[in-house]
Formats: sequence, C-alpha cells, structure tokens
Amino acid sequence: MVRGEGVRVFDQDGKSYLDLTSGGTRPVHVGYGRKEIAQAVYDQICELPYFTPMQFANPPAIKLAETLAEIAPKKINQFTFVSGGSEAVEAAIKFARQYHHARGDKRRYKVMSRRGAYHGVTGGALQALGIVLPMRQIMEPLSPGAIFVESPYCYRCPLHLTYPDCNLACARDVERMIQFEDPEQVSVFIGEPIQQGFGAYAPRKEYWKIIRKICDDYGILLIIDEVICGFGRTGRWFGIDHFDIQPDIMTMAKGISSGYLPLGAVGVTDEVMDPIDIFQHLHTYGNHPVSCATALKNIEIIKRENLIENSHKMGIYFLERLKTLEHHPIVGEVRGTGLWTAIDLTTDKGKRLLFPGDRMNRIIDRAKGKGLIIKTMGHALEFAPPLIIRKEEINEAVEILDQCLTEEEKEMGL
Repeated sequence: MVRGEGVRVFDQDGKSYLDLTSGGTRPVHVGYGRKEIAQAVYDQICELPYFTPMQFANPPAIKLAETLAEIAPKKINQFTFVSGGSEAVEAAIKFARQYHHARGDKRRYKVMSRRGAYHGVTGGALQALGIVLPMRQIMEPLSPGAIFVESPYCYRCPLHLTYPDCNLACARDVERMIQFEDPEQVSVFIGEPIQQGFGAYAPRKEYWKIIRKICDDYGILLIIDEVICGFGRTGRWFGIDHFDIQPDIMTMAKGISSGYLPLGAVGVTDEVMDPIDIFQHLHTYGNHPVSCATALKNIEIIKRENLIENSHKMGIYFLERLKTLEHHPIVGEVRGTGLWTAIDLTTDKGKRLLFPGDRMNRIIDRAKGKGLIIKTMGHALEFAPPLIIRKEEINEAVEILDQCLTEEEKEMGL
C-alpha cells in the first residue's frame, strides 16, 4: 500500500480498497490523510523533537496525561507513555510488581491471563500470551509465573456449558486457580474488556464484576488492556466503560494516535502509585513529545467530529447489516460492539464446528480482489473500520462480503 485517504487505501497500481481493518492492526481511528495531524507533528519537531524522560518532563506529555485523566475511568489519573501496546503491557506488569514489592508483598509475581488472549510480543507480554503461536513457542521457556484460565467464549464454550445455566463458570473458576497457585504469589489479572482472540468477543455483562470482586478479595491488581478497545473502537471512550467496573491499571495504544506515530500508554490509580517512590522503568523514547503531540491532535479530532458517537451509531447499523448474512450456511454467529464486529464461521451450525483456515484465507483473498480489506481472528472474520465510516461504505462492504461467502459456499458444494 502506498497511500491512504479517509477509509480507503491505494496500492502501487492505483487500485482502491475499502479498509475494514483500520490499517490491519486497527489503529487508524480518524482515517487516513489527516493533514492537521501532520502539521502538529511538524510543529512539535520544530519546537522540541526530543528530550530524555529521565528526570525531565515536556509539555505535550503533561497535557496528554491531563487529557487522558478527563476521559479515562474515573480513578485512572496518572500516566506514563511508551512506544506501543506491547511495551504498555510490559510496563503495566512492572507497575503491579513494584506496587506489591513496595507494600512488602515481595512474593507476588504471577501473572494471570486467559487462554486465547493476546497482549503483545515483548518478554513480559509474551508471558500473558494465551495462544499457541510460534512467537511464543520459539521463545520458550519464558519467565515463570504465567497462569491461564478459560476465556468467556460462549459460542464455543471451552467448558462445554451453556449460558446462563453455566453461572459464568469461566469467571468463577478464576478463584479456584488463584487458590491453587497460592494467592500470596499472584500479582495481576490481565484482560481485554472485549477480546480480539476469538474475533471481537464481548463477555456477558456480569463477567467483569465477578473478576473485579475476586481480585479485590485476594489483593490482586486488575490490568484492563485497552490497546484495541480504547479511543472509541467499541462506541465508548474505553471498552471497560460498557461493564461499569474500575481497573487498577490500564494499557492503551493504537487509537491513542490513530497510528500516525508510535505511542502507547499506561494509566494507574493513586492507590497503585502511592506506594511507589520511583517507577523503575526507563527507555529512550518514553514520554516522547512528538508522539504525545500527535495523540493530542488525534483526540481533539475524535472529540470535535463526535467519532465516539459515530462509532456507536455506525456500529449498530453495521451489526444489523452483517446479521442479514446469517442465512449463509457457513455463518455461525454475528457479533459486535461499536465498530468492532465479527462473523464466526462454521462448517456445521448445529455443532459449531471449526471453519478451515485455508478457506478463511480464500474468503479474504476474494474480498481483496473485489476491493475490500478484511482479516481473520481466531475462526472469525473480523472488521474494525476507521471511526469515520458512513452507511454507504458499510453497505458496500456487506455486499462484497455476501458475494465472497456465496462463492466460497458454492466451492464447498453447499
């Protein structure tokens, strides 16, 4: 790809594609070609391109921290800035470790994550990676202390139960795992409010309240990973806003700068920060003034153009249009929150059998040939367009998806 404009990208041959992935990894919330962001970058480079975060602050980082404190869950009010999502997760795990250490709980080092979870590729983040992938396997053995519990994936429940009769066993079983691992050794529970691992999968409403209470009961910090969900992706500023709970630590990236420059962030509460005299975490590009200036302009655009509200409204419309595809024999479940939606595919709707990966890739190739960029996540087709998308572009996308599914079904003899 060589150029982007609005919700479309263009390849080296000049062919246009409607991008339902916001740049593949979903960061481009405000769309492509924002000259005012480029101007903000230029202005900051001229003013102050860089100065060390060691013992020094800079105005864009201070202003961004103040801005985030206004929109984040109410107790998240202290921030540090890094270069991306993986580093944010790494720093968040370090925050938790230093919090416990400062309080005298020096045995607390274990990190609890979920099977199917993705939290990045640095050393600490890999420790929380709940997916069997070469990026984890090649690097094993990893640091000790990883604990994995089941995800709230109701469509293909790993516990072979059915909601609501299950009484959310996937959440309640977390307590049993903590007891098994020794509560005095568990530092954090980390999770995305809505999971990418299965394709835009939101848990049942009461799930996070159960997890929050268990963490409180055992003195465990709760890290909410908003790297994908944050900054309007789900129709609210942050994904956890849908679940009415308070995180102790929150990670952010992607939509914080719409991908115009690399940036990640970690937010903590006063309760987490108070025992820590100095956060023992330093790298060259921390609190980078140009990246922070980029984020400030990006958030200004999100507010000015009411993109959170647009994500909510267009998300409802997108989900309605995707549900018109449920008649397809290979469409198992259509789901979504805001402008993060997915189609879980299956070869048997009754048994919810897994859909072959090679056939999913063929559907993606068919879509690309018709001018639509989509991706897979788990066994689902996943969609996360820029938050500026309009109804006519959603209609265009769904028509192409309908064609692609029909073509694949014909090839399958369905």
